Amino acid sequence: MKTRIITGLWAGAIFVTLIALGGSPFVILMGVLALIGLSEFTLMRRHKLTAFPFLVTALLVAFPFVMMLLERQMDMNELPMSVNQWMILGLTLLLFWTVVTKNRFTYEDASFYFVSAVYLVIGFTSFALVRLSDDGLSKVLLVLFIIWATDSGAYFTGKAIGKTKLWPSISPNKTIEGAVGGILSGIVIGIAFILVDPILPLWEVIILALVVAVVGQLGDLVQSAYKRHYGVKDSGHLLPGHGGILDRFDSMIAVFTVIWIFNLL
Repeated sequence: MKTRIITGLWAGAIFVTLIALGGSPFVILMGVLALIGLSEFTLMRRHKLTAFPFLVTALLVAFPFVMMLLERQMDMNELPMSVNQWMILGLTLLLFWTVVTKNRFTYEDASFYFVSAVYLVIGFTSFALVRLSDDGLSKVLLVLFIIWATDSGAYFTGKAIGKTKLWPSISPNKTIEGAVGGILSGIVIGIAFILVDPILPLWEVIILALVVAVVGQLGDLVQSAYKRHYGVKDSGHLLPGHGGILDRFDSMIAVFTVIWIFNLL
């Protein structure tokens, strides 16, 4: 418990500081987290971080964040390749590698790396784009408070009255009662937030909180599903007492992806 608290304090201090700073420091943080997430995926699959597929995919993941840093300094039309073209090139190289290795690196492996890259790039760039938008700090804090309230509400409600299993084959401890309690907690905290910082109308916050609470819990279940598939308890060990980056950011990746795609903020 002591280790968990100490880790939470120093990691939280760094995270909150960079959220407050925004701009390039926050974009760099998101890029670093995405690359660490990729390394955790790779190690879960028991592949080497020095192998060609990881290195290619790491470049795929890093490129969009580099573009975000450059776009304030130069005309994007001057660049020889767009993000979409870069991703397609990366996928092509991964598929070529199946031939070079005579199928020791399989089509399934290539799909794994590409899907991992898309998942991480969309999730963390969406997070960064929300922060870089108008009133970005308030928007990010609103979403984070809803996510954290949902997690806490689901945990304590589940402990108190949880009986009906939500999805036992993926996450045996989660209950329907806990999930509902999490949603209600998220809505309450969302409403409380706009009473202090009224950045959105009440009805929009209620809808946003409902979406964030539901999607956040689905994101958590996605992470539970792939950890169960690979037979690991934690995605990594970077944060003692908390697991890895994917363990801490599973809900955020899903939530900010949906927020950005549907322009909810």
